[in-house]
Amino acid sequence: MKWRRLGDVGLWAALCFLVLAESGARSDPYWFQGACFAVLAVGVFFRRVRPLLAFTVVAWAQIVILAFALGTTHGVQIALVPAITLLSYLAGRRETQLKHFVLVCSWSLAGLLVLSLAVRSEEQATEAVLSWLVMLLLALLLVVLPWLIGRYRAQQALLASAGWERAERIEREQRMAIDQERLRERSRIAQDMHDSVGHELSLIALRAAALELDPSLPEEHRRAASELREMAGTATDRLGDIIGVLRDTEAPLVPRDEDVPTLVERAAASGLSVRLIQEGDAELSPMVDRAVHRVVQESLTNASKHAPGASVTVTVTSAEDDVRVQIVDTGAVRPVPESVPSSGRGLDGLRERVRLVGGTLSAGPHQGGFEVVATMPRAGGRPEPEAEPPESAAAAERATVRRSVRRGLITAFAAPLILGAVIGVVALGYYLIAGYSSILRPSEYDALTIGQAEREVEKVLPAMQMIDPPGEGYDPPAGWTCRYYRPDAPFSITYAYRLCFADGVLVAKAMVQSGSVTPTTETG
Repeated sequence: MKWRRLGDVGLWAALCFLVLAESGARSDPYWFQGACFAVLAVGVFFRRVRPLLAFTVVAWAQIVILAFALGTTHGVQIALVPAITLLSYLAGRRETQLKHFVLVCSWSLAGLLVLSLAVRSEEQATEAVLSWLVMLLLALLLVVLPWLIGRYRAQQALLASAGWERAERIEREQRMAIDQERLRERSRIAQDMHDSVGHELSLIALRAAALELDPSLPEEHRRAASELREMAGTATDRLGDIIGVLRDTEAPLVPRDEDVPTLVERAAASGLSVRLIQEGDAELSPMVDRAVHRVVQESLTNASKHAPGASVTVTVTSAEDDVRVQIVDTGAVRPVPESVPSSGRGLDGLRERVRLVGGTLSAGPHQGGFEVVATMPRAGGRPEPEAEPPESAAAAERATVRRSVRRGLITAFAAPLILGAVIGVVALGYYLIAGYSSILRPSEYDALTIGQAEREVEKVLPAMQMIDPPGEGYDPPAGWTCRYYRPDAPFSITYAYRLCFADGVLVAKAMVQSGSVTPTTETG
């Protein structure tokens, strides 16, 4: 906090030095310098908690200065402009809402125009409008562009915030849950392997024991049969130890040798409306048979949980090369209890089980209910390669935001340029219209005489005066009002006409130099 305050004081001192340097060169009064120092203090010390308020205070101070200083011989104080640009950037950096910033800028520019017209005489109104258009162009460069750059920086900072890491962590946890379910399914497969392979090893040991006791065999053969029995027993024990490490900790609740018809009968006995359709009776490999059983078991469990009262149809079709299992329910008839226990990962485990035997599984809504379809080769096969995990949603969102930020950066530079071009065209058009509307032909000028009534003179005068009269430094006597007109179209003259009126009559007329080129005329 201490270093932050020191930084604030240092920034305020640096901005005040700009005011002091400019005001000292211009010999501005002390009260003016003090007012600028106070305004900068408000801007600097409120820029963090109220960035838009700080910007508004300094901007309006400069607006008042512009309204009273433009078009005068004293010049315009611009020492507050760097502070305005800095505070505009900080307002965007602190994510000031766009509509609030636009309202502040719009009302500020409107206030500048109204205030400029209020403090100028009627003759200077066109010059005030043109000066306002120039200020509008400068505002795009010195105010709008810094705010857009600040907004871009704020969006960049948002990308590095903790929200992205939190979203990605949640997704990683979801993937871990899916992987855990897949491992659980593999442990069930390991148990099935233990049951089938262990059974075969037990048969081998039993046959070896019978050979060991057969008196018709030579002693050498019976000794070999004894060794084979011991090796089969050892292999069975080691298989149990290895599979025991991979097994799920939960004990199986159904017999390992249960087939699909028995499973369906047990589900029907428990109250589930289910029927089985079997087409073909081709023999399946043990792993595929267990996978078919597992798909039917999990699907019936899901139907009983999430579709109470539904009718379920189980169709097992054994073709020449593969087997297809389809489980379809008609949808819930009774309300689904809110407290139904579900991990939400059962289908992930089924997909892993089917994939490991070379098959595929699909699941989704079907005619008001739910359908699960699994297709597997009868003899089993090589597992399909695991699909690449989908792109993280948080990473995709981050990429979207990055693209948005890049577009925002392009907009930050393109929008002011486009707006500036439009305003420049408008300003140029206004200047040309005013230029062609302030032409007093040389013959008409020569016809004017000193002492002629102002009403008569105005009959031949153009609709507008010059909005960029020559800066000759002419100071008319008290009571005189001078007007300037151009003898030809804009950008083509080297001189202008000055007409001065007092007490309703023309008291002076003169041709004055416009720019640094010596006047050349066609008339005397």
